[in-house]
Amino acid sequence: MTPWTIRADELIMAFEDQFPEMQHFFDRQTGEVLTVFSEEMYEEDAERLEAEPDRYLLIEPVESWVGFDIMNDFVETLPESKIQGELDRALRKDHPFRRFKDVLLNYPSVQDDWFRFHEQAFIKIIQEWLKDHGVEATLVPCQAQT
Repeated sequence: MTPWTIRADELIMAFEDQFPEMQHFFDRQTGEVLTVFSEEMYEEDAERLEAEPDRYLLIEPVESWVGFDIMNDFVETLPESKIQGELDRALRKDHPFRRFKDVLLNYPSVQDDWFRFHEQAFIKIIQEWLKDHGVEATLVPCQAQT
């Protein structure tokens, strides 16, 4: 099997997608992500998936607790400060994902650090998933794509 160079952002989006009406598949032959709408699966997509079921790997989204743990791990990397306290409190309240993002809006440099941390955490998860499925690939971080 050919080792792939894959854009990390496409796979991260697929792994984080919690919308039940969408499914994402990894194409073992091209290294691309195929996204289909479950309810309105295009005939072409359905035929393609049925014709070569071993070619496509269904990407199951990670559980929300994984994303929460990543946010919590990020907060723990920050020095004791106002931003660390605000983010920690955001994670302890209702709607922690939204509150966390809202707090970061006030701290652009910390938000940039968060984006890098988040991406690296998901790259590790995805690399393990690819390895478990016998796929050799290099994931290209978003920052390296610009």
